[in-house]
Amino acid sequence: MSLYRLIYASRASEQMKPDDLGQILEASQRNNQRVHVSGMLLFSSREFLQCLEGGREAVNATYARILGDPRHEAAVILDYREVARRQFGGWAMHQIAHDWLSRQAILDFSERELFSPTRMSGASACAMVEELAARRTQVPAERPGQAAAGSVLGRLRAG
Repeated sequence: MSLYRLIYASRASEQMKPDDLGQILEASQRNNQRVHVSGMLLFSSREFLQCLEGGREAVNATYARILGDPRHEAAVILDYREVARRQFGGWAMHQIAHDWLSRQAILDFSERELFSPTRMSGASACAMVEELAARRTQVPAERPGQAAAGSVLGRLRAG
């Protein structure tokens, strides 16, 4: 079986409520585990950056389901490719704590300080995802409804 990685960005629609992020994460973990999709999710400034990994059919079906969710809008595929191995194996869906997104971390991968993955290039999105994957043991998860304590940027840069 060939593995594929899809990285997309979208904006939270007006229909998205504060408690919805936890529900999205829980449903993603449950659904993705069933179809052997792994990945990660960053959410900040009402924008999503998500990486999905797995078999082509499973990744495509997962993305199609996301497109049908009225809490997402303006979705754009930033990168879609065949990969040799998973970067987030073992994570059915891992939400990266929003405090990882310091000003410098955003500027490393974006044209400006505001986290706006819908404006990122595919190359920048891939680089951000690859850095997160390389440092995944140092990047804390954010539990639904609970912000992670402390900034992780220093640990990521010290690396």
